[in-house]
Amino acid sequence: MAPKKKEEKVEAPAKEAKAEKKPAPKKEAKPAPKKAEPKKAAPAKAEKPKKKAEPKAEKPVEAEKPVEEPKAEETSEKPFTTAKPRPLPRPVEKTNLDLDEETRRLLGARKTNKASLPEFNRIDSHKNKSLKLSWRKPMGHHSQLRRQRKAKGSLVKAGYGAPAAVRGLHASGYEEVLVHRPQDVQGITKTQAIRIGRTVGKKKQVEIEKAAKELNIKVLNPLNTFEEV
Repeated sequence: MAPKKKEEKVEAPAKEAKAEKKPAPKKEAKPAPKKAEPKKAAPAKAEKPKKKAEPKAEKPVEAEKPVEEPKAEETSEKPFTTAKPRPLPRPVEKTNLDLDEETRRLLGARKTNKASLPEFNRIDSHKNKSLKLSWRKPMGHHSQLRRQRKAKGSLVKAGYGAPAAVRGLHASGYEEVLVHRPQDVQGITKTQAIRIGRTVGKKKQVEIEKAAKELNIKVLNPLNTFEEV
């Protein structure tokens, strides 16, 4: 029985050691945060009576002015250009020739008929570049133009010609006379007008026109005046 007593003695000091331990300090509970009180609504201000909106006078809408581009500075010197001067149109001179009513009627009929004439082109000129458009009578045995097939073109006939009374006359009613030198102007009648040849130079052409002006003779192709480019 002696060993049991020793155990009791050993257990006793262990209990005393536990009793000597101080209890841990308890954590103080934090006070709960106060809830935010709702703000009191501000007292409503007395509303002032609204004034009626008066209709505003509408301003007239002005049209937008086009924006003017700045003008380039004008220079006295003309810019360099390679363009050739163009001849001015020849002034249309009224004829001084007294024509009877029948001649005037025939000239007008010739003008209207000429506008409706077909083109008399050489056969196959539209196929071969070496063939010009100038008219040649078709002579081939199998030529469709000679046989007057409608799709192959028109054949020259006497019925397309102008009236015999005005045939060969200028549109103004004058008879044309070809001139190459100033001496040829002599002997021209009032019913005739001169046409200067294409091979005549400018110097001689001025002399011919000067001689024709002295004799009051009409020139059908006067010297061109060129405009500046």
